[in-house]
Amino acid sequence: MEIVAQSSSRPEIGRGRSGIVYLQDDGSGGKLACKVFDSRGLTKAVQWLTLGAPNPYVWNVDAAECAKIRRNILKLLVPVWMDGDVDVADASAVVLNKEEMTFELQTRLVRGWAAHLHHPLSDEFDDEAENLWRRMMPALRAHLQDAGFDGLLWQAGAGNPVALNNFLYEPNDEEAETTNSDSSSGRWVWIDLESGVPAIFPISPKVLLNYSLAHWWRLGRPMFDDVEITRLKDYLKANAKELKLSLGVKKYESVVSDAERLGKHQVKWKSIGRLQSSIQYRVARGDIDQSQADYYSKHRLRWLFREWVRGLLSSLKALKGGFLSVWKRLKRLDLKSLVHVCWKFLISQKYREAFVHGYLDRSINQWTKRGQLTNEHANILREQIGSPDSSVDITVVGIHIAIKPAVKATQYWVLPALFAFGLLGGKTVAILILTGGAIGRSAYTLGRMLQSAANGHEKPWIALGVGLLPVVGNLAYPAQMIYSAGDKDQKLARFMMDDGFARIGRHFPIWGGQDTWTEHALNRIPRNLNRYLRKMGKRRAFHRKPG
Repeated sequence: MEIVAQSSSRPEIGRGRSGIVYLQDDGSGGKLACKVFDSRGLTKAVQWLTLGAPNPYVWNVDAAECAKIRRNILKLLVPVWMDGDVDVADASAVVLNKEEMTFELQTRLVRGWAAHLHHPLSDEFDDEAENLWRRMMPALRAHLQDAGFDGLLWQAGAGNPVALNNFLYEPNDEEAETTNSDSSSGRWVWIDLESGVPAIFPISPKVLLNYSLAHWWRLGRPMFDDVEITRLKDYLKANAKELKLSLGVKKYESVVSDAERLGKHQVKWKSIGRLQSSIQYRVARGDIDQSQADYYSKHRLRWLFREWVRGLLSSLKALKGGFLSVWKRLKRLDLKSLVHVCWKFLISQKYREAFVHGYLDRSINQWTKRGQLTNEHANILREQIGSPDSSVDITVVGIHIAIKPAVKATQYWVLPALFAFGLLGGKTVAILILTGGAIGRSAYTLGRMLQSAANGHEKPWIALGVGLLPVVGNLAYPAQMIYSAGDKDQKLARFMMDDGFARIGRHFPIWGGQDTWTEHALNRIPRNLNRYLRKMGKRRAFHRKPG
């Protein structure tokens, strides 16, 4: 095992629940991706509760070696299974970072992109996420299961929408690599095979029962990247002829040899129980020495009490830190300026317009930085921001945003105060807290409807209906803009819808995040809604034609 002191200035190129990925020189003029195993926050708490210790890849050398060997086995098998449409980022080395006291996995650097989100300028029929999630990943999971890689189904999408960002699309040509072109030929590369948490939180009840709980019952512990070694060996033996033809004899024999090594390291890793995992983690971190570990192994209750006290103190420290952080922010808050800004927002159309323009520009920049928008597409959207056709409706979007702080203040300060003084009942307060946003948006939209009726203009029925919905209510007027546009192409309004729903997916608890299937699934809702609204708009225009 190599022990290294890595530079803290390495550029970060990715981050997940099981670690952080840095760009690193390979020593011969090339680059590689270095995955530094880590765990924090809620992920670390789940690991403690289910495994008895934080991420085993951080401190257990056998677990880290298993990660390397699994990748190198699948680097050879997956392209054969998937006819070259899917590859695996293989690992060249496992090293111990003595500064961070964690293992690192050095893997091939994949120069590609995550599946593209939908936006109004993208090809309507091009859907990388759908192709990967619906076609590639189920086929891959079937092969993994046949070969005994049951624990890796989680990282390949079995009830796990976060698994979509475990894959990057790698083009075959250098030009496509630099242009991020959708039209280039290439393949999907599985870049993250190591779980951050055990497979216990699938979004599908079927997967929960037939996969997560079934394996938990069989193993007596949660599934965590487990490989059924006997089934793997049987698979290699049964398919020896075909694999030798596809891989060559030498590579086939290396897979057989790696399967044997994987079995030995996995037995050493998985044979450690919850309590020993907790003790050995502290040894690996340098908190206790081996003689203390031997003592606590014989006196388990003392160790459990020690860890309980440590956990309690850590929780209290974290809670104190959270309160202090909130207090510091409140002390820095300039209430006078905040009130002034809110009042200016409410009374000044120009100010609201500038605010929303800035919001949209930041969203476009974010999409461009992620590679979800080309510079050309970004410029087209920016041109629409200041167009006369969009400015008025954009300002209305700003009003919906502007009333949100007032609504939140009413929900969480005024209503509880009225309840405390006995002026409102508990049920009334609960209903108003749950529906406050919809009520605020609807009150404003109803005012607009009365104004439109008086002036003989179109009434914003779509905005009223969408504004009643929780979470997505602020997208009421972009939806109205799309509907009212008729045959006009409201690219900016459609982008606001695409971005708004994608944001919800990124912030969705547990199963959400950037480049997840959750983000993509919600991102496609406006596309379907747009089709429906366009049909409604065409029907409305047809019925309005004279004669």
